[in-house]
Amino acid sequence: MDKDVLVHEMIERFQELYAQALTALENAPDGEWISASEHAFRDAFQQLLTESYEAALRNKVERHPTADQAAFSPSGQSDRPSS
Repeated sequence: MDKDVLVHEMIERFQELYAQALTALENAPDGEWISASEHAFRDAFQQLLTESYEAALRNKVERHPTADQAAFSPSGQSDRPSS
């Protein structure tokens, strides 16, 4: 995956999460706009931060020249044939 694809995916994800937060504000009762929507915005941006950082790291790992050699199993078992 290249950087442009990753950016495009994160822009789409931002739009989804931001729309959800805006819906929370829109549906908030009068007099409770902040208390009924503040967490929706915070949670949306926290989710975006987490997803975008994970996607960027995954992209970097996958593009690394030795990525196929770096694969391992937590149990210590390898799917690769022995050399």
